[in-house]
Order: sequence, then C-alpha cells, then structure tokens
Amino acid sequence: MNSIAEAVSEYITPLNDARIVSLVAGFKTFTRANDEIRQLTGIRNFFDNAKTFDEFQTLLRTPARLAGAHQTREWGDFQTPPDLAMRVCEYLAQTGVAPNVIVEPTFGVGSFISSSLRAFPQVELVYGVEIQSKHFWHHKIALLIKALLLGRARAEIELHCDDVFEHKFSPGVLNAPSVLVIGNPPWVTNAELGVLKSSNLPAKQNLKSLNGIDAITGKSNFDLGEFIILRMLDLFSNGNNTLAMLCKNSVIKNLVEFLPTKNYRVANTRALKFDAKREFNVSVEASLLVLELGRANSRYTCAVASLAEPHTIEKSFGWTNGKFVSNVDAYAANARLDGKSPFEWRQGVKHDCSAVMELEPRNAHWVNKDDETVGVEEQYVYWLLKGSDLRGFVAASPRRKIIVTQRKPGEDTSVFAQSAPRLWKYLQAHKNYFDARKSSIYRGKPPFSIFGIGDYSFKLFKVAISGLYKEPIFSLVLPIQGRPVMLDDTCYLLGFDTYKDALLTTSLLNSPAVKNFLQSIVFTDAKRPYTKDALMRIDLAQAASALSLKNLRDVWRALDFDPPEDISQTDIAGYARHLNVTHTL
Repeated sequence: MNSIAEAVSEYITPLNDARIVSLVAGFKTFTRANDEIRQLTGIRNFFDNAKTFDEFQTLLRTPARLAGAHQTREWGDFQTPPDLAMRVCEYLAQTGVAPNVIVEPTFGVGSFISSSLRAFPQVELVYGVEIQSKHFWHHKIALLIKALLLGRARAEIELHCDDVFEHKFSPGVLNAPSVLVIGNPPWVTNAELGVLKSSNLPAKQNLKSLNGIDAITGKSNFDLGEFIILRMLDLFSNGNNTLAMLCKNSVIKNLVEFLPTKNYRVANTRALKFDAKREFNVSVEASLLVLELGRANSRYTCAVASLAEPHTIEKSFGWTNGKFVSNVDAYAANARLDGKSPFEWRQGVKHDCSAVMELEPRNAHWVNKDDETVGVEEQYVYWLLKGSDLRGFVAASPRRKIIVTQRKPGEDTSVFAQSAPRLWKYLQAHKNYFDARKSSIYRGKPPFSIFGIGDYSFKLFKVAISGLYKEPIFSLVLPIQGRPVMLDDTCYLLGFDTYKDALLTTSLLNSPAVKNFLQSIVFTDAKRPYTKDALMRIDLAQAASALSLKNLRDVWRALDFDPPEDISQTDIAGYARHLNVTHTL
C-alpha cells in the first residue's frame, strides 16, 4: 500500500483530487474500473485485483498521504531526465526507426515510455516491466493524470510489476513485426548488489562461461545493465528490431566483445556519448548503445560518436581479423605487434589487509595504519611501490613497506611460530583483520595468505606498469640494498635477473610503436585500462626485430634518461635472440 500512497501523494495534487475521486467513485468493481481506465488512457489492467482497487479509493479520500519518493542506490537507480529520453527518441525517429511495439524492460518513472509515445506516432503497443512497485504505480498514475488533462494516448499500454530477469514476454510482443527495445537499465554491478544485500539480483550463473579463478574474481563481475541487454538480445535479436539503451561505456565494450560468442544477428552498432555527470551527476563515461537487430553481420564493430553530433564518427572499436581492439584504424598501423609476450606478465601483491600489512615511516619507526609501531623480523619486510609511483622511466623511490608472508600461494604460514616469533605474534594479534577479508580467493587457504606472489616477485630487477592510468608508462624497478622491491596489485610486472635485460625491456616497451599499439587495443575509459590480457598481447620479439642502438637512444632522450651502464649493439642483438628463443619455447 505504501507504493500506491507514494504515487498518489506525488502525482495527485489537490487540483486533480476532485476529478480523480469523481472518476474512481463511479467504478463499482475493479474490472469495470479497468475497462473504463483503458478507454481513457490506453493502460491495460490498471488494477491487478480488487484489493489494489480498494486501496486506491481509500487513499484518495485520506487527507494525509505518504509524501516523497525515495531513490536507492541498491537498485542502480539513475532515473532518466525527460529531456535526455526525448533526445534519444528523436534521434531514433530521425534514423528511420518506426516500431509497432516498444519494450521498456526497466521503465522506472517512465521517461522513455512518455517520450516514445510522443516520438513514434505509429506505435501500437508500449510494453513495460519494472520491479519496483513505487515506480510502477508512479508511472501508471502519471499516465492517468496526463490522459485526464491531455487526452488518451494513441497506443495501448501494458505495464508489469515484475522481475525482468524472469518475466515472460507475451508471444504477441516477441513476434511483433518491429520492436524497439529502449531504456536505461541499472548502472550497478552484481558485486555491488551483493555488498548491499539487495534483492535486485539475478539468479547466480556463469554468464560468460568463465573458467577457474576468472569465474570467482573480477572477470565474473558484470553490470545488471549488461545482463539485461543480453537477455533482450536473446529474445529479440532475430527479428526486424532495434535496441537502444543508455549504459556505461564499460558495458558497451563488454557487450561488443561478447557478441560473436552468441553469434547474435546485429548490425550497425553505435555508441553515442553523452555527459553522464550533467545528466545523472555520476562520474562515469556513458553512451547510448544502438543495435539494429535481425540482420546478418560478419563484422562486430561499434562506431563511436556523440549524441549531440551522431553523424561525426570519432573512431570504431571491436573485432578485426579475430582480434578485439579499441581503435580499428589505429590498430592497423601496428597490428604486427599483436601476438604473445615471450614473458608472462604478473600482477603485484594482493593482500586486502593494508591496515596490517603496509607500513609507513614515522619518527625513525615503522607503523601500521592504526599507528602501532611494528617490529617484526626484517627478512619478511620489503619496500613497496604503488601504481602512483610508476610515472617515470625509473620508478620513484618507495614511500612504504609491506610484510610478505609467503613466497608462493598456499605456502604454510604456521612455521612463523618457530621461525619468526615476532611476526607470528603480530599476525595473531591482528587476525580479525585477515578474517574480515571478503574475497573468496582466501577461503581454505593458510591463515594470513596473500596472492600475486611467486618467484617473479623476488627478482632483483623488474619492469612494471600501473594498470590504472590512461597513458602507458613502463618503469624500471631497481633493488634497494640488494633486496627486491615489491609492487601492489594495481601494477603488472616482469621480473629479470640482470639489469641489462630489464633496461632493454623497459626501453622497448616505452618505444612509440609499442605504446601506440597498446593504446589501440585498450579502453582508456575503463577503471583498469591496462590488464594482463592486454599486456600479454605485446609481441616483444616482433618489436625487437627493428630495435637498434639509435632507437634506444631516441627513447632515452625523449624520457630524459641516461643509462648508468653502456649498452652496445651486441647487447641488443643478444637480447633480441633471447626473445626469439623464449618466444618459441
């Protein structure tokens, strides 16, 4: 009843009270009310049953009503401004979209339904689904008021308060001659909903058939919007239909990458950017995704423009020659570098317990984030670099240290009770921090376990890059006092035994050809543009085939670097041979 009360309070003003009360008072049964309201508004089955009809009548006669709509993050609730919805519909109409049926799978307060009724005069049915009952009733009552003031909508309107993940669309909708699927699905991930303990969560499933650890870590995290769009494609991609959805650019990238897996019949894919900060007050890159459905297509690429200038194509991304790239034209110039790295890129140390594991200098002591002085055995404490320290050819000096509890994942930590009693005492005293870690990767592992650790972590010389910045900068990481420096899990690294191998690799990776190639395959608006998958595509052996002392000196000069050791052409030739041998192993 509260949902109906909210809607009544928000939409039925004193000016309209008399008209609504008079209208509804004339209906003796809810079936009669439904028939009359359908004639007036086009809305089918305005009342689900006699109970909701009685509640509605009671609320109309109640002086004090529940006021104020409440919007919650748990639903990924960014309601579409009417002006933006209208601009989207007008753009679609101008491109020739003329649907018989409009489907809005998460209609919210109904901005897209209202705009669609204005923009598409030929539409016969508007079909909406919304899980939140408050929005469901808000929009129905808003349509009723609008019909009283301006007259009946041309189309029939069918609204369902239901979970779109399970809703069964009618055969008449699924088989309509031309359907426009339009809307603004939730901008929230399944992981965020899990943290919020929200009920707006689809049944758990391995949506993209991920294997192993990918299925329990970040790669299995997806936006609800992505899930909803994939369901709409399952239902409508074989007909002469159109899909137009507002969503984050990361969702669009994931969808285009996934399209060939299901061999969806889609063509003329576009992403039209708009200012999400202005429209929704959220700091995220977003666009209108438009797909033409039911058409055979051998290319899965997406043209990028802006909603303000939709005919000015800025770039295209997607699949080309079996590779997924962020800029099809820029990629072509350096496609020869797209292969497999001869070395395996690794992620830095992951511990999810910075309050205990990371230490900062203070008054000649090392302290944790609780300002406790920490005095554990020195052999388990290493200098630590974060992504923000990797902004030059040579990494900046570390500002903190990290406690390293294992040399490889799964290693027994109980031995510290005898071999490192001070460390064992410290860890035991802070066990509650470790027990509070939520990631499933720690389940069933020895206490105080870490990840992103192995022989590579203890190499004296490293090449590293932050995964978080837009521009790729590879930094040379040198040992301190003969001990290796660790990197945190925002970084990716290669480990080397010699200074020259690390120096030459850092130089090669910072060459214009490699950096241009990387920028043609990564999406710089992603939360983490540079990933292991992207870095593993750099064919260093191919890049080194054109390497010369002059090239190296050009790179060093551009980066204002003067190597402390002489590098000869013989060194370069030996390094290139080593890459080719490693590449063929």
